[in-house]
Amino acid sequence: AAIGGWDIRSTKLGQALYDCRVLEPDLVSQVREEMDGMDIMPGVWDPSFIGESQHETALNVVSGEDNSSTRCRLERIRRDIRMWKEKNNVDGHITVIWSASV
Repeated sequence: AAIGGWDIRSTKLGQALYDCRVLEPDLVSQVREEMDGMDIMPGVWDPSFIGESQHETALNVVSGEDNSSTRCRLERIRRDIRMWKEKNNVDGHITVIWSASV
C-alpha cells in the first residue's frame, strides 16, 4: 500500500490528522510518525470554496497557471495522481479520501 496527500497547509500529515481529529486518536497514534515522514503535495486553492478560517494558514498551495481556473486545478490534481502512482509503482486502483474542513 502507498499513502500520499495534499494539503493547503504545510503541517505534517500525521500532525494534521491529530490536530483536525480526522480519525480516532488511537488510530492516529498508530500511523502518526510514519505519516509525518511523508511528503505533502501542494493543495489547489480556491478562496471562494475554502472557509475563511483556512485562508491565513494556506501556505502550501498550487500557484500560477495550475491555479488559474477550476479546470486547471482539476488537471493539476489529475497530473499529481498520475505522477504519484508512477513514483510509488501503483498499477491499478487508488482510493482518494477527502477529509478537508471548511
